[in-house]
Amino acid sequence: MNATSNDLTVSINSIPFSVIQLDHQGIITGCNRWAESFSGYCLAEIKGQPLEMLLPKEFANSHLKFCHNFQRGSGVRDVVLLSKSDEMLNCTIKTSEVAGGYTVYLSDSLLNDSSDDKTINEREKLAEKIESAALSKHTHKILNTIEEAFWEWNIIEGTLLYSAQFMAMLDYSAEAFLGPLSFGQKWLKEEDLARLNQEAKAHCLGEIPSINLTLSMTTEQGATKWVTVFGKIIEYRAERAYKMFGSVKDITAQHQLVEKLKERNNYLLLAESLNKSGHWRLDCIDNTLYWSTELYKIHGVDATNYQPKVVSALDFYLVEEQVKVRNYLDNAIVNKQGFYFKSAIRNKQGNKVKVECFGEVELNTAGDVVGVFGVFKDISQSETIFEKLKLLAMVNYTIKVPVFFIDDKDNVVYQDLTPKTAHSSAVLFNYINFSITDYLAFKRKAKKCGQLKETHISFDEYNSVFDLSVTYEADEGIFIWIVENVTEQFRKDQQQLISNRLALLGNTFGNVSHDINNVLGVALGATEMLEIKFAQGERDISRYIERVKNAIDKGKSVTERLLAFTRKPTIKVVRFDPIQDIIDNQYLFKQLLLPTIDFSIHTNELCCKIKFPQGEFINILLNLVLNSQDAIRERGLIGQIEISANINDQQNLEIHVKDSGVGIEQGNLTKVFDPFYSSKSVNKGNGIGLANVYSTIYKHNGHIRVSGHGSLGGAHFTLVFKCQILKNPPKKSPLTLKSQLNIKGKRVLILDDEISIAEFVSLYLENEGVKTEHTNNKMGLMNILATEQPFDIFITDMILPDISGREAVELVKAKFPNIRIFSISGYIAEEDKQWHYPVLRKPFNSKELANFLIENN
Repeated sequence: MNATSNDLTVSINSIPFSVIQLDHQGIITGCNRWAESFSGYCLAEIKGQPLEMLLPKEFANSHLKFCHNFQRGSGVRDVVLLSKSDEMLNCTIKTSEVAGGYTVYLSDSLLNDSSDDKTINEREKLAEKIESAALSKHTHKILNTIEEAFWEWNIIEGTLLYSAQFMAMLDYSAEAFLGPLSFGQKWLKEEDLARLNQEAKAHCLGEIPSINLTLSMTTEQGATKWVTVFGKIIEYRAERAYKMFGSVKDITAQHQLVEKLKERNNYLLLAESLNKSGHWRLDCIDNTLYWSTELYKIHGVDATNYQPKVVSALDFYLVEEQVKVRNYLDNAIVNKQGFYFKSAIRNKQGNKVKVECFGEVELNTAGDVVGVFGVFKDISQSETIFEKLKLLAMVNYTIKVPVFFIDDKDNVVYQDLTPKTAHSSAVLFNYINFSITDYLAFKRKAKKCGQLKETHISFDEYNSVFDLSVTYEADEGIFIWIVENVTEQFRKDQQQLISNRLALLGNTFGNVSHDINNVLGVALGATEMLEIKFAQGERDISRYIERVKNAIDKGKSVTERLLAFTRKPTIKVVRFDPIQDIIDNQYLFKQLLLPTIDFSIHTNELCCKIKFPQGEFINILLNLVLNSQDAIRERGLIGQIEISANINDQQNLEIHVKDSGVGIEQGNLTKVFDPFYSSKSVNKGNGIGLANVYSTIYKHNGHIRVSGHGSLGGAHFTLVFKCQILKNPPKKSPLTLKSQLNIKGKRVLILDDEISIAEFVSLYLENEGVKTEHTNNKMGLMNILATEQPFDIFITDMILPDISGREAVELVKAKFPNIRIFSISGYIAEEDKQWHYPVLRKPFNSKELANFLIENN
């Protein structure tokens, strides 16, 4: 053996790894003590033999093929070695070409930890036999060729040798470096450095056979790498540890892969939890059953003390379901086909859980079933919702009202639940003629509040009318649309409403005409008295003037209420005092009733506010009062009607309407609010009135109850409203001027077709120090504007024979852009609601005129 071979033999004995030397034909020429200990063979037994002798027969051919394809450089592969005692040893070999052949490095070296006391003792003895003070240059050369990062620590001197591969791993140039111990400490975190020091100390004290740690390092470029560090003492001096040798393996890729797998597994578990589903696998080879975490929850058992088995898992199913489920599983294995079923189990707590299960078989390369994998889901909630939907569909089917089930993505679902009528379509847009914008708006509202109801809604100017309900089932993400075409019924209701109002209007005019005649009689009499007294030369005529003014005020009150009654109501929900509204309109009740009927109001001085359409509120009470009058007339002409109010225990306002009429029979109480039901004679009613009352109240979150026979003997209706009780009701004070007009010196232009009104306004304002011009037609207005007179204020009537108030304002503002506008009118039509200027109602007196100007100044 030449010097080079001897040096190489000494070198591999200095390496604390299993190393085998081969010639170029693959014949073993040498090995170190670690390889002898690892394989169980001594060098004499394997020297001159091919490496294949250490491999099981089934792996020898693949190894020969690998060697044939091996080129210069190094090769790495996982193999199974056969020890002298026929023990299979899993390891990784790295092959490097050196002078005269190859060096084979086995990664399962004696640096790895082992709990075998005998192995540990052998390693200790081997370590003690190493005599070299440092690894030789040949040893370094061998280690460099196998591309393994290694280090050598001189414990006494406090220096550390880093191999070229180790330095490259730390993002330095690939050159070996000898430096102080502190050089390596800066790459480690505090806690990792503490762990490394603790293991090194334990190893030096003989408490552990070697260092074996996984930790993270920060490289020179700031990158984080995960590494596995192995280390072992290779030399002692004076019974003290002198040198330690070890390797560093970069496992960053494996660590990141494990972290990603953990993250994805966590996502999977989260998804299963949110979806109330889990997965399972039956291993058909060893007959074991695996459950994911969610399956334990569904079954109500603890994963730490319950081991799932096929038989015990079947016991959870209802008795009548167990055979069916077992057949699904057996048939899947026999026929090599998947399955799906819905069933029910009873969990550990005894609760019934509805479930569904999917299963697919796993086949090996030979086509045999090796397992069954499946998904198991708790569908109790969705099944309950589905049952509700089926019930809803059945109800709607009986009354032939179309119902549509549409999911969040606008797909029609449960289409088989939608009743098919002769004139309806399964497509919502073919049934109701609204736009995509309308559809999306309804979806947003329903999703926000849960349920949305609209009655008498139209999308084509009331050519077709619908009642619409949209309910959002958040758990299932389903919108339930219930749509009813009520066009014909709506037209009948409107016609009947107009007919009822006309009949009521005729009755009202007949009663009111009496009071108007009285007012006119008082005014006429007072005027004639003024004429006589003035002719007689009497100066004290103020009391006669006051009588005329009082008569005019009464006439004004009658006409205002009459206009309010005849005008089409605007459905506007406002907060108002219902008790004060009743008191203010009691005159109207009395006008509508026969003089033989005793009408009374008892409000107990309540003060509260409700949120309701104010115009509809009095109409509802008028309807009930007129019904009471009809019930009284069934008995005779004399009777009693009472309106009273109180706050109930729920702090809601109750308004009671009682009468002494014939009452309502017990069997008819459930019918009184039905459309077209009436207990009156044919010429006295059609049932629409109470149906409208019921609809209006419930549409605005109120309630109505009826008793057939109340305390006065007849019917007793109770209206219930949510209210805001006012603890400190505002006190009414007489109307007074808040301040003086403060328009002295201003110039005012007045336009009114009644010249007497224009003169009255002009005279009053001039008495207050104002300069005025007035006229009663368009021509007069144009003439005034043609002059050079400036004006600060323009007061105009709204309706004149030859010009409208709007046109007059445009003419005046064209010349005086900054002029203030005030208007006076006896009536404002619906189309004039966009009028932006303050309006004073006719008739008015000087006091009302002054307050009007002050309040709007």
